[in-house]
Amino acid sequence: MKRFLVIETLDQLKAISDSLRMAIITLLVKEAYTGKQLATLLSLSASKVHYHLKELENHGFIKVVRTEEKNGIVQKFFRAVAYDFKVSEELLPSLRENSMLLQEAMVNHLRTSITRLYNAPDESFMQFVDESKRAPAVAFNAEVKAPREELHAWLKKYHALINELGEMEERHLARIAAGEVEDSEENFYLVSVGFMTNERYYVADDESLPENYEHLPSDHKHVTNKIVVKKKKEATSDGNGDLDNN
Repeated sequence: MKRFLVIETLDQLKAISDSLRMAIITLLVKEAYTGKQLATLLSLSASKVHYHLKELENHGFIKVVRTEEKNGIVQKFFRAVAYDFKVSEELLPSLRENSMLLQEAMVNHLRTSITRLYNAPDESFMQFVDESKRAPAVAFNAEVKAPREELHAWLKKYHALINELGEMEERHLARIAAGEVEDSEENFYLVSVGFMTNERYYVADDESLPENYEHLPSDHKHVTNKIVVKKKKEATSDGNGDLDNN
C-alpha cells in the first residue's frame, strides 16, 4: 500500500466526500475485506456496500488484491491503495471556495481515531499508575480566542513539533535496522484537528471548584487539574484548650 493517492479530478473528490465511503476506506486501510464482510462490519446491506465499492474502485481509491472461490462463488477482497490523500494543484482553483475537502478529511481523522482508540490495549490508558509504567498519552480540547496571525505563528511551531515525531521515528527505525535495539509492536498514534468557529462553548460564570474541594497536592503534578479531593477540615479549639478535629 502506498502512503499517498493524488486526487486529480473533481469527480474523484466528489466520490470520496461521502462519510460511508470514508468509513469503508478506513476499514480497507487496515486489511482486505470482501463486500459481504464489510456489510457485516457496517451493519448494511451487501448491495449498498457493493455499490460504494464499485464507485471507489472506479475512481482509483481501492483495488482487488486477491480472490477466493467459495461454494462456486468467486469472492473479491478489496484493499485501499493508500492511506492518505493529496490534492493536485490543478484542482486548487476549484477548491478555493469549497470547504468540502478539509471537512471530510477532518471527519475521517476523527472517525479513524475513535476506531483505533477502542482497539488499543487497556494499558495505554492507565494514566494514574507510576510514571515509569505509564504509556505516553494525551487528551485535550480547548477554545482559544486570539488573533489569526498569532494562531498561524503557533501552528508553524506545532507543525515543527509534528515533524520532530517523524525524525524520531527515522532514528528509531535506523537503530532497529542496525540491531542496536529490539523492535516492538508499540506505536504512538496522534490525531489532531483545529479550526475557526463562531461559537464558544467553554464559558463558565465561576471557574472555581466547589468550596469543599481542592485539586490534588503539588506532589501529584501529572494529574493536577484532573483529580480533586475533599478539603480536610481545619482543627478548631473546643474552648478547653483541646483541639477538635471534627
